[in-house]
Amino acid sequence: MSNWTAKNLKVCAGVCALLLTWGTAATAAETKAPLLLAYFIPTDREAIPGYVERIDRVMTEVRRFYREGMQANGYGPMTFDLERDDQGGLIVHVVRAAHSMRTYGRDSSGEVRDEVKAALDRKGLNVDRRTMVIFQVLLEWRDGRAIEVGSYVGGGSHLAGTAWVYDDPLLDPRRLGSTEPGGFYMKPVSIGQFNTHYIGGVAHELGHAFGLPHVAGPKSIAKHSLMGDGNHTYGEELRGQGAGTYLHPASAMLLARSRPFAGRLPDANARSVSECTDLQASFRDGQLMLKGTFDSTPPAFGIIAYNDQVAIPADYDATGWVSPVDAAGAFRLAIGDLEPGEYELRLQVCHTNGAASTSTYHYRVGADGVPDLKPFARSFLVLGQAVRAYGAGSLRRAATLLDELDRDTEAGPELRRQARHLRELLQPRPLESLTAFPAEQVRAEVSRLEFAEASVGWGAPLRDQVLPEGGGTCFLVVDGTFHERGLFAHAPARHVLDLSGSGWKRFKSGYGLQDGHGGSVVFAVRGDGRELFRSAKTTERRLAEMEVDITGIKRLELLVEDAGDGTGSDWGVWIEPTLQR
Repeated sequence: MSNWTAKNLKVCAGVCALLLTWGTAATAAETKAPLLLAYFIPTDREAIPGYVERIDRVMTEVRRFYREGMQANGYGPMTFDLERDDQGGLIVHVVRAAHSMRTYGRDSSGEVRDEVKAALDRKGLNVDRRTMVIFQVLLEWRDGRAIEVGSYVGGGSHLAGTAWVYDDPLLDPRRLGSTEPGGFYMKPVSIGQFNTHYIGGVAHELGHAFGLPHVAGPKSIAKHSLMGDGNHTYGEELRGQGAGTYLHPASAMLLARSRPFAGRLPDANARSVSECTDLQASFRDGQLMLKGTFDSTPPAFGIIAYNDQVAIPADYDATGWVSPVDAAGAFRLAIGDLEPGEYELRLQVCHTNGAASTSTYHYRVGADGVPDLKPFARSFLVLGQAVRAYGAGSLRRAATLLDELDRDTEAGPELRRQARHLRELLQPRPLESLTAFPAEQVRAEVSRLEFAEASVGWGAPLRDQVLPEGGGTCFLVVDGTFHERGLFAHAPARHVLDLSGSGWKRFKSGYGLQDGHGGSVVFAVRGDGRELFRSAKTTERRLAEMEVDITGIKRLELLVEDAGDGTGSDWGVWIEPTLQR
């Protein structure tokens, strides 16, 4: 057994002990709502014979995986429930689609869900308060190739969510061990490998529906984390082709307090807030060691560190490290597998009501493998406290903390730049009217302008800042870079400018997802109702840029849309949007 494994088994045991201290997750009266299963059939397809029995076997297999994973992580045999009739048969709600198969594309999850929601509403089922899996007849076989027509995604929270997956005649856990040819995934594969990818996919996307983010395991573990790339290794051990897949301790920690696993918890819908009141960092035995204290409401029972190397696209590589949080809010984390490069470290506080709140740190590991500890210094902690005071409306306290930072001789230039920006937010300047701009002024910062209309999908429209939710930052940060100017545009967002008679010719802006949020959005710009720009689906926290001609446009609309998989974590941001003459 490796040192990492031994340490984390101790951590899991500690977490389990804390859970027992706080009592069981749900009483007998707080029963779990079973998963909703829907079967979506386009107008030009038919239900695949035997689908109920096969889906029963698939979901029973996935249910087993989660149960054994929770047991291995020290939480006991927790898992989700399935809805059955009086005879024990699995209940699958058939939904006849409104359109043919090719009408639905890879980004059609929202349209599919809307149709399913309408059909289940008529049955008196509220899909917005349940976790649901939609099996779609949207995998097409052509010339021996399986073509993915529809969406294959998942999204949700500890309360409710949705996973979109496929049904297929080959989909059957009984065939996971098969080495016979006849499957297809990117290339011809065995029937067993086909089931590895698509049953693993059901388990993985269902994890997202439970609110689980991506997380990878350490290099010392041969198995692959389900919420990393474990959806592509699921069951491969049955064919002797690999070590298979496991449930990461970080995933198990979140599931232990999720509604599908624990039932309805007290204060389940309460807003979660956490503040790091003490943080100390050191480097020992090749590991970044963090210890500190969080003041959390509702109380915290655990903390997860996602260590994400910035140079690697997406966050599948983000290694996870867990720690229990004691009654005083104290924790200790040991973060290993450090390689040279830039990192985004996300500390996720797990609250007893199932919610989570996140704070983010950016640091660098040198060529010698030693991390720079300055981003964890007290000056950053004080800045974080000032941000949280500002977010809570305690402007006097925020100003006092900024005064303390001014006296800190060890505070670096980037921290001081953020502190100056926070002072600006404490005393915002008056907004500017486009009608008052002199003709010789050739550039206007959009975030300083009056809007004809402004709305966002979560919170309130904000300028040069984001919503400091759950004790998080208020700064606009994309891919580790702080930006002073921009718009908070959580989907669905709409910002409208009246350009009548202003003579503006170009609109230019950066756009992306706010760091610390793993949603998916689409950015668009319309002029007088005509679409001038539409981005690809944005899922990575990387800054992109766009520029359009707006000559003669009277009404300019900046839109951020849900990419079809729900609005959870859809923290879109416009970065340094400008008008130019």
